[in-house]
Amino acid sequence: MAPTLQPIQALNNAVSHASRLKTPTSATAPLSAVPLTVGCVPEHFSIPFFHTKTSQSNPFKITSCPSGTGQMIKMLQSGEIDICVGLMEGLVAALAKDSQAAGFKIVGSLTKSSLTWSVAVSPKQMQAGGIFDAEGAIVGDDQAPRIRGKTIGISRFGSGSHLIPFVIPSASHTTPPQEYKFVQLHDIAGLRNGISSGQADAFLWERFTTKKYVDSGELAVLGSVTPPWPAFMFACRTAVLETAEGEQRVQEFLDGVSKAINGSVYATVAESESHERSVVREGIIPEICEKFGYATGDVASWFDTVEFSRDCREVDVSAVERCLGALKSAGVLDASSVVAKDVFFASATTRLVL
Repeated sequence: MAPTLQPIQALNNAVSHASRLKTPTSATAPLSAVPLTVGCVPEHFSIPFFHTKTSQSNPFKITSCPSGTGQMIKMLQSGEIDICVGLMEGLVAALAKDSQAAGFKIVGSLTKSSLTWSVAVSPKQMQAGGIFDAEGAIVGDDQAPRIRGKTIGISRFGSGSHLIPFVIPSASHTTPPQEYKFVQLHDIAGLRNGISSGQADAFLWERFTTKKYVDSGELAVLGSVTPPWPAFMFACRTAVLETAEGEQRVQEFLDGVSKAINGSVYATVAESESHERSVVREGIIPEICEKFGYATGDVASWFDTVEFSRDCREVDVSAVERCLGALKSAGVLDASSVVAKDVFFASATTRLVL
């Protein structure tokens, strides 16, 4: 069964394209089947869900969560959603801090590739006299470390926009890193308004989602950061995983996403009798442009940087450990934090790659 899309609330023009999203139609599910509720940010990375199908006895619906991973963790804990697609750093931080209170486990991966974050600022602040003007530039092309000590706009505490600034190195190796100040601004629209109003000096957001506002002149990019771990993982409420039926439904959903990626996002092309390669399936780029309001060239460039998981039930444990180590080094997590497999992962659902 294809998903239904829950109406999107509280989105303004910055993500107004999300309100136009439509999912494939299908036969009506049995009344006894309660849909699994899947939370995701209404952006290009969610395209596989619009091609995912499950059985009529296992329907699911999509709930848009424009405030990101921090919002989705709260919604998992409250029972508003059953599964989410969140950033690894947000999920790992919540589990490492208090796995009992987190109330979820990691069940799979959406991507194998990392996420590049743009450090977005006001163009005015990069001009003469601005807090990011050329006179204060540090050695090297990337000026991201200059946001240390500044007021950073974030979507929610615990989201990637809150955690990733901590893994940006200090501009100086001789002085301690300056403390950040954070202001919660909820979503991309709020973050942009925070920059224009002066509430925030900078914010971090996915590169291609930010690019259209840079191209229009509304924002400027000070620098970027690409953490060395896969971007998006699936997490599921522990309560759903406590029954054999719940585990089975989650497994079927993840297998359905894998099939959508392998059959709808990518296509296999034979280069010779003995060699095949994967390419982006014809029509998927225009679909993303129509659904999410991106330019064709930007989506094509994005596909050059992204690799979706071919088996969404797989999790790279070493990548989770790298993420945990970076968060510990940055002081986000206690130095004694470890990746306990029985705590972090749903053993019956997740295929751990060691």
